[in-house]
Order: sequence, then structure tokens, then C-alpha cells
Amino acid sequence: MLTRALNDLKNPKSNTGSLQILGTFTGSDGSCGFETGKRYELIVKYARGRNRFEAKTKDGRLFCPYQSADAFAKNWIASAIQKGA
Repeated sequence: MLTRALNDLKNPKSNTGSLQILGTFTGSDGSCGFETGKRYELIVKYARGRNRFEAKTKDGRLFCPYQSADAFAKNWIASAIQKGA
């Protein structure tokens, strides 16, 4: 479900500008400032010019780039996904 939503975001024909994700970080503790096992509200966009996904917390305090949907999915468990504008 998560990888599919991210790949849809990457699709140039998609009208989805971003995803709002409620997710639990499963990556290495401290990576990009995130704590393993903690839930975050994220806004994820696909930066076409940089060819990467960019995730930031809703409050804007933490940011982390990902080179692929699979790389993102390896570090996050999504409990809710909502399409943004």
C-alpha cells in the first residue's frame, strides 16, 4: 500500500502533489533526526528535479530524502495515508 502510493506520487501523470502519512519510523535511530519506533506525521513529495522523495514532519522540524519508494518503505510503517493537493 505504501509503495504503491509513493509510486503514484512519482508518476508524472498523477495529479497528487503530496502525501500525508502517519507513520512509525523503523530505520536506524537518529537517522535524519528520527527516533526508531516513534510515530510522525509526515508530508512526502516527489522532487522531480532531484529524482527523489522528500519527507518532512508536518511541523517542519525533520527532513529526510529517499532515492526510491522501496528505500522509504524500508524505513517506515504507514498507519494512514492521505493524498494531498
